[in-house]
Amino acid sequence: MTQETLLWIALVVVLLLAALLLLWNRQRKSREVETEISTGEAEAALAEAPSVETPSPFLSAPNGEPDDLRRIKGIGPKLATMLQELGVFHYSQIASWTPEQMAEVDSRLGNFSGRPERDQWQSQARLLASGDVKAYERAHGKLGPSA
Repeated sequence: MTQETLLWIALVVVLLLAALLLLWNRQRKSREVETEISTGEAEAALAEAPSVETPSPFLSAPNGEPDDLRRIKGIGPKLATMLQELGVFHYSQIASWTPEQMAEVDSRLGNFSGRPERDQWQSQARLLASGDVKAYERAHGKLGPSA
């Protein structure tokens, strides 16, 4: 092949690469615009949607006999009293907290903040609410004397 032929081939390859690059860039920009539009539509829909409030994790009074919250490791007499004053009386309440409700309770615990997650209150409460003492003791150790 002559040098002139090689130059023409190189020119065609460069032009093809430039065309491919332009096409790729146009598609990328098109996807960005579509994403911005769909994101804007989603944000607008969320703004128009009625807000759903997270139900309170607290009760005004116990439903029947309150549970002995001190059976949950990490809850002593002081914390049990504090929880009852907040409106937490039952294992089933603790077991069913959403992450938002857990955060709300945690924000009200003062110096005890962080205990619900660190001491795995929900896991303990689920097992205590179910009455499965063996599963509780396998997961969290022996229940104390109030058991």
